[in-house]
Parts: sequence; C-alpha cells; structure tokens
Amino acid sequence: MKQLLLLVLIFFTAGCAASSPPLEEKELTFIVPGSPNGGWDALAKSIKTVIEREQLIKQPIHIVYEEGDGGNDGWARLNEEDSSTIAINSSLLLTNNLLGHSNLQYEDFTPLATMASEWQAVIVSSDSSIQSINDLMDKLKTEPGRYPIGIEPQFGNDDQIAFAQAARTKSISAASLRFFRYPDGKALLKALQNGKIAAASLSSSQSEDFAANGNVRIIAISSPKRLGHLPDVPTWKEQGINVVFPHWRGVMGPGDLTEAERKWWGELLNAVQSSPYWKEELKKNHWTHFYRNSEDTEALLRSDTKKYRYIMNQK
Repeated sequence: MKQLLLLVLIFFTAGCAASSPPLEEKELTFIVPGSPNGGWDALAKSIKTVIEREQLIKQPIHIVYEEGDGGNDGWARLNEEDSSTIAINSSLLLTNNLLGHSNLQYEDFTPLATMASEWQAVIVSSDSSIQSINDLMDKLKTEPGRYPIGIEPQFGNDDQIAFAQAARTKSISAASLRFFRYPDGKALLKALQNGKIAAASLSSSQSEDFAANGNVRIIAISSPKRLGHLPDVPTWKEQGINVVFPHWRGVMGPGDLTEAERKWWGELLNAVQSSPYWKEELKKNHWTHFYRNSEDTEALLRSDTKKYRYIMNQK
C-alpha cells in the first residue's frame, strides 16, 4: 500500500512539473514598485522596448505598478509570484532595511542584473535667491531649520543619503538637516514652487525634466565631471564638495529561482544591454552604462550594504 501511494505521488509530482511551461513559453511580468513615469518605470519600459525591438523572446511582456511603502509593497509581491515575474530595484531596497523601514533584505531575492546608473542632483525654484550649492550649504550651516530639503518617495533613499554626505563635507551634521518627504515628483515640485522647501535632492534625469519646463534650476550634480548634455551644471566636486555619488537601478527575481531560471534571465538581460538599442535608451534617459551580471550584482549589493551602513552611522 505504501509503495502504491509513493508511486501515485511520484506520478502526480512529475505530471505537475511537466505541465508547468518553461520560461521561454510564459508571458513575462515586470513589477514597478512605484508610480508610473518614475525612474523604476523608465527602466522597466526601456528593457521591454529593447526586448521587443530585438525580438529576443516571442511572448508578451506586462508592466504592473505596485505602489506603496517606499517600494516595499512591490518587492513583497515579487516573492508571491513565479519565475516569470521580476521587479525593478535600487539601493532603496538596502536602505529601507538598514533604517528599519522594512524586513526585506536583498538576500530574500535573486539578483539578476544592474542595468544603469545616473546621478544625484540638487534643484531650487527658478526664482530662488540660492545661486549655488555653496549658497545653500552656508544657509544650512547657520540656520538649518529654516531651509528644509525635499526628497521622494522614502526617507533613507539615495536622495537623502547623498545630500547628507555632501553636507558633512561642509561640517554640517546630518541630524541638523530637515528633510521633507513627498510621495512622488509631482508633489515634490509643487512643494518647491510653493516655497515649502528650499531645495530638493533627486535623480539627475528627473531634475532635467523639471528644469526643461523652466520651473527649477539645477545647482549641483554628483557626477565626477560635468555632463555633456548639461554643460552649465557644476559638479559637487568643482564646488568644493568632494563627493561622487552614483544612483543605480537593477532587476531581481523571486528568491526561489532555480539556477536554470537565473541563467535564463541573466542571458536575456545581458542580450538587452549588448544591443545598440540599449545604447539609445541610455542616451534618451541620460543614464550611465553600469551593467553588472547576476553574480556581480550580488557583490554590489553586499558592498553597498556595508557602504550605506557606514554612512548612516556617521554623525
């Protein structure tokens, strides 16, 4: 009787495994853990665009938005899905955990690739009396409470950490700074224009979008040298702030991916970043080439966790 039951279980299990189609036959889903039109969304759309233009796979790709809790709701959903679903990530996955905002760790997922990087920028309203990053730092040094800095969408992200690190070089403690958090870029821009914040720290691509409408000025960028498409925007370094701060974004899968599934996704994403169409996406979004494969992305997550822990422990 036990032998018969064992045979039935083996047959049932084998039948279930056989009925599950391989990845190359499944429709794919990209989770964007935030609102449409943000940086995570831009990366998801760019990857999808290249896959479709290169005809790398035959099945359709769906982008879904899971907003909430600074990315955590989307990342939590990922581990409820199967191997055909991946999520866009960034260093916010690490800092949310380090600051106690989330129990999620990068080890809960399968790192697949780091696709691109951009830079951190500081913006002020077009009619602000602040003309440079040093103007802003001087005001913060004397009366930090009067000059709040806007960030979005979560405390402890690169926007906040990068600005705090820059302020420390001017002997301004992170504890003295006032950061106001906004759920998205639209709310952040409105607060800046209404004078509720003195400046905002955010990604360079988002800053460029705002500046293109003539509502804001970019007064500093965290790149090692001036960007070719923003020749009039000085770097932090040339203004006496010896900080270079990249802001990367990548892709991860559920934590229970098999090695074969991890390899399949890795090969697909490597084909994406090898395409000439990917170079067009980098240029269009003003991103920097920052590709890392699955193993190197895991190493990056490990090293960045140590880096952010060190930065956060500084006074």
